[in-house]
Amino acid sequence: MRFRTRELFLAGALTVSTVGLAVPASATTPVADLRADTATTPGQPALFLANIDDDAGVCKARSKELLVAAAGREQADNESFRVQEAALREEAKDPAKKEEAERKYAALRRTHRLAQYQADRDMAACNDAADTVVNGAQDEADLARLHTAPWAAAPASATGRVTVPGAGADHVRLFIKRPKSAAPRGWEVVGPGTKLTAAELRAGVELGIEGRDVVRDSAVWAGRVTVRLDVTANGVTSSRTIALQQAPVLTQLNTQRLQEALASDDQDPETGKPFTDALAAAVKANGVDTPLRRVDTGGDQWMQDLFEPGYASIPGPGGKPHGMRVLIPSVNENRHAASRVVFTDFAGPDVAAVHIAHVPTPDEDSTYDSMGNLETVPAYRGYPAGRIVIGGDPADGKKGPAAEMLTFLRSQNMQKPLSLDTSWLSVGHIDEFVQFLPAPGSRLGWRAIVADPRSGIKVLQDAKKAGHGGQIMHGGLPALDWRYTDHVDQRSIDEFLADPQFLHVNDRSAQRIDANVAVLKREVGLTDADIVRVPALFTARTMDYLMLQSEIKGMKPGPDRDAAEARLRAMDQAVALIPGTVNGLVLNNGEYVAPKPFGPLIGGKDVFTEAIDKAFATTGYTVRYVDDLLSTHVSEGEIHCATNTLRAVFGTDQRWWRHSA
Repeated sequence: MRFRTRELFLAGALTVSTVGLAVPASATTPVADLRADTATTPGQPALFLANIDDDAGVCKARSKELLVAAAGREQADNESFRVQEAALREEAKDPAKKEEAERKYAALRRTHRLAQYQADRDMAACNDAADTVVNGAQDEADLARLHTAPWAAAPASATGRVTVPGAGADHVRLFIKRPKSAAPRGWEVVGPGTKLTAAELRAGVELGIEGRDVVRDSAVWAGRVTVRLDVTANGVTSSRTIALQQAPVLTQLNTQRLQEALASDDQDPETGKPFTDALAAAVKANGVDTPLRRVDTGGDQWMQDLFEPGYASIPGPGGKPHGMRVLIPSVNENRHAASRVVFTDFAGPDVAAVHIAHVPTPDEDSTYDSMGNLETVPAYRGYPAGRIVIGGDPADGKKGPAAEMLTFLRSQNMQKPLSLDTSWLSVGHIDEFVQFLPAPGSRLGWRAIVADPRSGIKVLQDAKKAGHGGQIMHGGLPALDWRYTDHVDQRSIDEFLADPQFLHVNDRSAQRIDANVAVLKREVGLTDADIVRVPALFTARTMDYLMLQSEIKGMKPGPDRDAAEARLRAMDQAVALIPGTVNGLVLNNGEYVAPKPFGPLIGGKDVFTEAIDKAFATTGYTVRYVDDLLSTHVSEGEIHCATNTLRAVFGTDQRWWRHSA
């Protein structure tokens, strides 16, 4: 039986008018009433879905065909772009032509990127809302239902019309259920010529409505529509309108149960495969519903950066939310090719993928557009579906997440993005210093875990005081070949504590983290009791540092080398020295997967493992360690960067609309 949230007619505007002469006193006033199965809170609009999944299951194959067809075109366009780009760079060397060359280049880049994203637009256009038919029972379930009240006394002359007045009409499609119709499953599209017969008015009719796309910019369309019913008999017309709101796209929360973990299908026998095998074992041991899913990303290992899993839901049968996942691919052009897996590998029944158009500008920093730079604070007062946090550079308004992505996220009107400063990090992602854990029984039901360089330095100082300053920083390392020796700093504890650059970087990192925590305290209401501080260490020895260091080795003594060495000593962009614990994977049942720290070994024990275990124990968590040293850490990422998750977003405890009015 189809679920009705409320078996009552929603209050709406009701009008009665006459046509022609006065109505005789014996005339019966037409009955025009509408109700919605997806009503939520009295006085609030009923909900409907953007029906952009692929219940017919045809779009994955179509997407792969589109990419094959686009490959040659995209390659030729890239080659043409590079030739024109080189010519404009030469032109810009002439001061008299520089401004015009830069204008031409901006226009060229825009045209080029739009052409490169044509296949993405085409793939996104393949979905259930792209046609005018109901594609089977699953597609039918995605229609939000409306019903007209039966008017048993309707005379034979009675007629009715259902319309969607106003600008919202272009964003939705309305269907009428006519069981005897030849239309698939009896659902006909309501058009300008659609009329309700007297027989339909007597029995009452069922309507279905779907959104044709997500809300992208609330200044253009905020998801609101009105459905109007006009019933006419004996020269009298009664009208009823009902307001509806398209369900927002929400990002998932770590407090939601993990159903499936994802990682790149890296088969490198030395690095990738051992890493994903260890992840798979941890996921299996935790009892997650399905095994680790290994995805062919074309060699891009940063699964977290490729897309953000979202969802949209409305009241469904039995009170359980009904909806679909909505995957939001990164607009970072470096992730473009790999992010297309949302269309080729994931989109299908109850899984949608959207394309957010973005043309990079020459002075932006695209790293902020990777989805590892987007996390969601779990639910708190005023934000029942949680709140997005996203990193950027507050000192430079041009260096932050793409405006189109921020507009999309803000336009959902539920998880207003909160900006944090990640400019002090080499990679610049939120997940390098903060994450959120479910914590049943705590004040908020969750806690923030935050990287703490001060406690990391204290671990080293305590080891030195105990007479272990000669121990190397990274104990128990596997054998490293030449490719990795420069990436793993093997100095002793004493040497690190005597290094002013190392101490400065950690002090600076601690100050920047403090400033971000202050924002979370102010905006979210966090207290110190809601925060688990986890020992961490940062270093300036990023890939940029190592490249400059290598360049210096080939330089002759002199002013140029002296200047380069000064630049090297001044570098203070931070990256994790000890594999970053906060950059891990939240499992179920109080378990967390963290990168193996490879800290100093004292008495045969890793002092950082002990400190990390102690920190997590304060909130009842057990840590499972996975070695990511060569697979991700040396490339300035960790476990969270290399994984993604699909969580339980449709349980009875996930009815976001109950608290959103």
